[in-house]
Amino acid sequence: MYVAAALLTAPATAQQGTTRGWWPQECTVQRDAAAGKLTVATRYYAFEHDLKRGGAIARIQLTHGRASNLLVRPIESTVQLASEPGRLANEREAPRKLTFSDLNDPSPSVTAQPSGAFPKVVVEASLRDEKGQESGVKSRTTYDYRWGYVRIHKELLFGDKPIRTRHVRALSTVLDPSLSDYGYRPGIRELMDSDLFSWRHGQIREWGKIRPGTHFDLPLRTRQLPRYVVFANQGIEGIEWFMSDDLYQWDYQMTGRPGAGQFEAAPSTNPLGIELSIYPMILSSRYELPKGGAAPLKGNYAFDYYIGVPILEGHAYNPWLNKSYAVNRGQWVSEDQIRRNAEDGIATMHLHNDGDHHRDGMFWRDGSYPPYPPGEMKKMDGVIATIQKYGMKTAPYFSHHELHQSTEEFKKHGEEWGRVVDDQANLRPNFYYGAHMCLKSGWFDFMKFSIDRVLKNHKFDGVYYDWNLAMFCNNPRHVGKTCNGVHGDNGEVAISETAHWDMDELLGLVEWTRQRVGPDGVVILHNTLAPMFATENFANYVVGMEFSYGRLSTGVPRPNELPLEWNFAGARPRAVIGYGTIAREAPPRLHKLHAITTLMTSVAPWPASDEAIDLYKMLRPLGNLEQYQFEDYRNEAIRADSRDVISAVYSKPGEAYVLLANVSAETAMTRCLIRGQKLRDPLAGIRQAEMLRDGKWVALDSAQLGSVGQELHLAGDSVTLLRLK
Repeated sequence: MYVAAALLTAPATAQQGTTRGWWPQECTVQRDAAAGKLTVATRYYAFEHDLKRGGAIARIQLTHGRASNLLVRPIESTVQLASEPGRLANEREAPRKLTFSDLNDPSPSVTAQPSGAFPKVVVEASLRDEKGQESGVKSRTTYDYRWGYVRIHKELLFGDKPIRTRHVRALSTVLDPSLSDYGYRPGIRELMDSDLFSWRHGQIREWGKIRPGTHFDLPLRTRQLPRYVVFANQGIEGIEWFMSDDLYQWDYQMTGRPGAGQFEAAPSTNPLGIELSIYPMILSSRYELPKGGAAPLKGNYAFDYYIGVPILEGHAYNPWLNKSYAVNRGQWVSEDQIRRNAEDGIATMHLHNDGDHHRDGMFWRDGSYPPYPPGEMKKMDGVIATIQKYGMKTAPYFSHHELHQSTEEFKKHGEEWGRVVDDQANLRPNFYYGAHMCLKSGWFDFMKFSIDRVLKNHKFDGVYYDWNLAMFCNNPRHVGKTCNGVHGDNGEVAISETAHWDMDELLGLVEWTRQRVGPDGVVILHNTLAPMFATENFANYVVGMEFSYGRLSTGVPRPNELPLEWNFAGARPRAVIGYGTIAREAPPRLHKLHAITTLMTSVAPWPASDEAIDLYKMLRPLGNLEQYQFEDYRNEAIRADSRDVISAVYSKPGEAYVLLANVSAETAMTRCLIRGQKLRDPLAGIRQAEMLRDGKWVALDSAQLGSVGQELHLAGDSVTLLRLK
């Protein structure tokens, strides 16, 4: 028997101002009746409700972000009702659009809990047209504010009599034009097949760009609502929307069939930005319209979803260099190697032994304990102590969705906890790592128990999570009575009624984990094809860029061509996987270029490559990088006239360090101009300029460097460091 570790519902006591952004802190609630504003804020971000426009969220601002408001237009809900009977007798006649919005309610009811850990705001409004005419539809929205995200429960109340409706738009807004990179997880279900990794088709389908006013970018439209969408200014800031567990709400609730909704993201010119709309139901053509030209809706419809933002700390991060270790036939990593890792700048070493990679039969089967014979467990504890002796942190590997078939828990609960993706109740087979489990089951409590058991018995600093993502499941054992669903001819519940994913539980598990390891513990998230702010906000480090990407064999993309996942919003020290994205036959030069690209974008290769370890040593003169601001190739301070030279800057008051990378194999002669006043921490004038060459600082002409520019010779495939004062 196991005792489930309790899921904490409020953050433990921590001193605000002394803890890091991953630790939940106080949230304040302030109402300004005269201005008609209600603001929910932490020291990292603020959400503002407009009390004169339906109580809607009208402003989202990140304290250390760039945009004054991520929203150009408030977040609204709308319904479009059909014209009066008889208007559509002539099908060539365009119907009159009767659109009603909650933004048109000038006096909504808005109640809010006082400041504290997790405040709640409840808004009741009526949907009206621009002239104030009521539609007969009301909304009741509960905003449950958590750390870095808000869970929203929106109810649309249509009353007892049917209202002929052409569309229901649960959310619509215009985002700041700087949030031009996007990604989404499609709402289509994966196919069950023999491919171990076929689940990847349900992850981020693509990264794209919508750059309003400057490019011919195509809009994004899909009739299957995505489960997750993110828009970001790459490496700077962003915003995300995603569904709660009950997928039935979005696919079947309103019309009884999928594909009746629509997601739209398109460039807007007036106002300038990215227009975003999420329709659970839209009847857009006469071929889709039911008899009478609209769907008769009555009663209440509920939609649960989230909005997340990155918690930005407002400074650069030390590079996260990581190495792993395992039992390896009893040959654990030696103290000499651990010492060398520390000298090389390795920050963490994690125990990664989830499969029989060394073909010795000794590996940590997911969900098992103890993983090794007693003698090996003693050696493991010795390795933990040695890693900590040299100032590094260590964490064991856990998978959110795998339970090995050899465990007693699988034999007892595998069918009950298992993740099912079709209507035949088939579990996903995987005898190497373990079968897929769904967190929306008893697996949730058992996983917390498993983690707690390991941390109690061994002095690890925290945890390393793989499969840190929500996954589709259709196991009917995981859901209770749902909305009025679709039933088969034999009366059995159809697949549509039991479809869900385990997003709510994923968030709960990551929140619990941060509480379990404490503010000084380490949480490492391996976000396989599914980066997201809401989970990463609780992490110290994040791993990305695994699976599905094209392999590099002849070159490395320039920074402006990298996918959004590469550095996401820059909110946490991040590492990008090299072994899955660089072809095995690639020349050694590509590995060096990969390391150079990570250095210039403030991420690191994972695992730490020899090229990166050697390259990142050049940052040691800067000391602790967290005292600086980092700017990548988009900085306005550095101008180099060679297209093969990329710049990045670390700056603080009175001092700055410039990185100049030559990504050509040939030596580049470039004229470098530095405008100190354009740095994040401006320099009024450059009094002293030096270049690091062969371990020594060589003086440059500071006057020339800051006026007309100075010619510099940069070796091929190299990075040069400049110091300015």
